[in-house]
This record gives sequence, structure tokens and C-alpha cells, in this order.
Amino acid sequence: MWKIIYNLLAHCALPVFVIYGLTQKKIRRNLFERLLATTKKSYVEQAMWIHAASVGEAAIAENLVAYLRQYTDLQRFIITTNTYYTKDMLRARLGHDIPVFALPLDLSYLINRFIATSDFKALVIIETEIWPNLIWQVRKRHIPVIIVNGRISDRTIATYRRFSSFLAHVLNHVEHVAAQSSIHKDRFVSIGMNPQKITITGNIKYYRMLKKNNTITPKENIITFGSIKEKELEIILPVIISLKNDLQDILIYIAPREIHLSAIIEDRLPKSFNVARLSAMKKRVKEEVDIVVVDTMGDLMGIYEKSKLAFVGGSLAPYGGQNILEPLFFATPVIFGPHMENFKDIADMVLSHKAGIMVQSGDDLYTGIKSILSDDSIQKEMGNAGKTIIQQQQNVMKRTVDVILKAIDMSDGRRENRGGLDQREK
Repeated sequence: MWKIIYNLLAHCALPVFVIYGLTQKKIRRNLFERLLATTKKSYVEQAMWIHAASVGEAAIAENLVAYLRQYTDLQRFIITTNTYYTKDMLRARLGHDIPVFALPLDLSYLINRFIATSDFKALVIIETEIWPNLIWQVRKRHIPVIIVNGRISDRTIATYRRFSSFLAHVLNHVEHVAAQSSIHKDRFVSIGMNPQKITITGNIKYYRMLKKNNTITPKENIITFGSIKEKELEIILPVIISLKNDLQDILIYIAPREIHLSAIIEDRLPKSFNVARLSAMKKRVKEEVDIVVVDTMGDLMGIYEKSKLAFVGGSLAPYGGQNILEPLFFATPVIFGPHMENFKDIADMVLSHKAGIMVQSGDDLYTGIKSILSDDSIQKEMGNAGKTIIQQQQNVMKRTVDVILKAIDMSDGRRENRGGLDQREK
């Protein structure tokens, strides 16, 4: 009954979506692949199929693949995504090693054509992408469907509950859900998921593969202001100027979230300071520089590694915050503002472990930096607390992978043919 109703509605919506999609560049660039998707030319035997809707989920998918390859016998993967830019990004990063496709539109015959041309071990859906025909048709072929990093947002839960009778019929075909928290577990239960098929694993969004060596680079006399947004400049630049006037031996890095802000930052800094762009710096030039403006991509993590402390932006103005765990990978104390709505759970964790501090204003930021820099023992304590948090994130990934492996085992009963966790991880 539910399948008939859903598919009737889906087919009614299809021509409207196609016409609309042809007028929208972002949709048009991916539309025909979603209508004609097939894995025929990229056949992978016994592949783990991972669906990552957009950029955020794609980053999780990359980390999940890296972990699975290092610690399990699962080595073959196919990734699907909803957007062309996420697809292009993944293809550029993964090369030909892992095929990346646009997810077919949620029509049974499109899904079937995609499935029929490959051989899947399991379908892992990251966070909450509930496509009914996708789940129904995959499960029909006895392929387990697993939702990892499962979450249902405050914004969508009310809508989901209105359709809970329908969603219960869909979720009944999901082998297991690895939920981010008890809150999200309860939300899945409220829309029809069997609580016995939900495990609370934590949030793997912030997981990062640790260096094998896992040693901490000796800190240099560096303060970093990372991921700074435009509306924060009027708060942060006076702090930087004051710090540089008071602590002349420190080197300050400022990394805007958007590269085009580099010119604005340079223009607003006093001419008395020796300011250099990172892209123009040569080796050892930093001894002659007061402030480095980071106008490159991919260098911020390396700068956090060397820094005595870091402020992470997007948090002193109402942007919702950025990932404040990044400095903690290197035992670097972190400071952030009050606007952490998008990272509230992580902010609470950092504060409770005393791995960082929250500031309310530019004056608070200046005082907080001076206080941390003045006491080496505080820096060490905060750094060690940060390392503890990162280790917890490693455990979150392991719990998530355990759920995946167990779900596969329960589905096919062939544990001996797949192998379990490598002894290196035990």
C-alpha cells in the first residue's frame, strides 16, 4: 500500500522536477546522470556502497573508508552523492581508486538499474537520507542497509513525525542505525525505528586518522586565528594589533574562511607591521614577519600543529561556529566565541574537558590569550585535555565500524569470509 502511494507521488513529481532542474544549473549538471546512473563501466565485486548526500557527509565517507581499509578486510567501495560539486570533489580526491556516482532519483526502476550492474556487500547511508525506494530495493536483494552517524535535526523531526506511519514501513527495512546520541535515538524511535536496532555510537563527523607516530610537534611562538569570517574582522583585528604591540616576539597567523578576505585584512592592518601572505613566503622568512595572512588552501592544520594556541572563528559573530577540534589534534589549546550553534555538542565537550575556553567579546579574547600564554602549565593541561577528546573520537569511529561489521554478519551469516577488526586496532 505505502509503496504504491509513494511511487505514484514520485512519478507525478518527476516531470515537475525535471523541468525545474533544467532551469537550475546546480541541478542540471547532475540531472541526466541521476536519470541514467549505472555502475556497469565501474563494476566492483563485493563493494561497500556508501551514500554521502553532500560535502559534509563526503568528508565523513572519506574518513570511514580510510578507517575500514586500515583496520578491516573491507577494501572495495562505491560512493554515491546528491550534488555534482560533491561528486566532482570526491572524484578529484579519490581518483580512480573508488568509483563515485550521482545517486539515481528515487524511482524503483532507476535504483534497480543501478544496483543490477554491480555487486554490493552493504549500503551505508551517512546521517539521515531516507530514500524509500533506495532502501526497499536494496533490501529486496538481501543487501543490508545501515545508517551511520544517524541524526534527525530539530528542524525536521516534527515533519518526520507527521509521516511516522509511512517512515516506519521504510525503516523496517534498515538493518541497524548507529545514532549520534540518545536524543537522536529517541527521535528515530518516534518515527518508527525499532529501538533494538539502534546503537548509540557518537558523532564521527569530527574523526580524523591519527598519525602513526602520534607525537606532538614542539610548539613555536605562534598564535593562530583560523577560519575567520568577515563580520568578525572588526572584533579580531584590534585584538591582533594589541597582542602584537604587547608581545612583539610572537608570530601571528590569520586565516580567513574565504580567501578573498586576505586583501581586506592586509589593508586594515597597520603599515608599521611586516605583513606577508603565506603564498608569497619563502623558507625562514617568518623570522622577519609580524603577521602572516593565510591565503592558501589546505595549510591551516599544519599551522595549528605549530601554534601555542588557536582561536577558531565563525563564532564571535552569528555564523554558527566552525570545527574547534582541529587544533586539538595537535594538543593546541583552543579559544572560540559564543556562536557555536552548529557545533554545540563539541563546544560543550571542549569546555567540560577544559581543553579550551569560550569568550564573549574582543576584550575577553585578548585577556584569554594573554592568560594562556602566560602559564606553560595551563597550555600543557589544556593540550592534554584536547588529546583525550581526540582519543574519544577514535573510539567513536571504532564503535561505528563495529556496528557496520555486526550488521553485515547478521545479514549474511558469513563472518569467517569477511574477517573482523585487525589486531592493530584491538
